Amino acid sequence: MKEKEEKESMEDGEGANKRDFLKVLGAGLGVAGLTSVMGGQAFADVETKGKYVFVITHGGDDPNRAIFGLLMAQTVADKGWGKVHVWMTPDGADLANKKKTERIESPIYKRFGNALEIMKKIKDKGGWFGVCPPCADYFGATGGDKHDWVEGAGGDWLMKNIQDAWVLWI
Repeated sequence: MKEKEEKESMEDGEGANKRDFLKVLGAGLGVAGLTSVMGGQAFADVETKGKYVFVITHGGDDPNRAIFGLLMAQTVADKGWGKVHVWMTPDGADLANKKKTERIESPIYKRFGNALEIMKKIKDKGGWFGVCPPCADYFGATGGDKHDWVEGAGGDWLMKNIQDAWVLWI
């Protein structure tokens, strides 16, 4: 029965089109991200400067993803493609904690530096950092343990700022 439904779906083009679209989308995003990390130009010239929101949901729990998200933000900042906003939530709040940030390193992206080094490069290029307040509380990124250049910003900040922005959620 399932084979018949798949065959009918393929015949009317609906199933194949969705599958093909998702494959192309995934491959394109992967190539663009890897090209940016490797220093190449992922897109033709960016004609207008945009607004970029990077939602980082990992910290010490998955340093590869945390560092990858930061490297994407650094790429945008370095290339001058627009304003960079990095918002950290759940485990990403680790990145806002002074006692933890420097220890977050990726074995894959080690040559690019630790989380603190990358975050400082983004900040020096005008990047903004925010952290979910309850997440910051949970991960100890409060008071003197929070980087002073990281602002508390809730879900309302996120919802307002992803309008008309390029968003990477990692």
